Amino acid sequence: MTRRRSALVDEKQLAQFATEVGLDFRMRLGQGMIRDGGYQNPNLLSSTFEAVVGAYYLDNNRSTDAVYPLVEQLFDSVPEGVVVSRSTLDSKNRFQEWAQANGATTPPRYVTEKVGGMDDAPSFIAFVYVGDKICGEAKGRSKKDAEKQAAENALFKMKKQGLL
Repeated sequence: MTRRRSALVDEKQLAQFATEVGLDFRMRLGQGMIRDGGYQNPNLLSSTFEAVVGAYYLDNNRSTDAVYPLVEQLFDSVPEGVVVSRSTLDSKNRFQEWAQANGATTPPRYVTEKVGGMDDAPSFIAFVYVGDKICGEAKGRSKKDAEKQAAENALFKMKKQGLL
């Protein structure tokens, strides 16, 4: 279930959902963004899809029952094999599976902080914990990149120690 859920909320998959429901050309973009291919930008598309689903949720008094039929239909349209093969590349997912298989009672926890850079090019550092133990750390240009790299570093450490 974790692999399927992880793949279904992946940026590329959410961008595909946005395109399938026609959000791509409904986004209001400036001329510069249009010239830069904004209507096909996976980050913009996935963020727009998340915003629309979130707004629908809020407009329906925070009812998951109202949102469920919309997302269920989209999620069910994704073939099972595509979902599993894509999600195997996600280092955070792989690290969570390793932690659970090795007796962790809670999922890995990520602590991420901005450590520098300008507003348009920040730098973040992320630490991944299992329980109270730091298993990996890494820097990245976004919180997401830093966390993925921290998980990758934790996996590398486990492999080096013969635990993976």
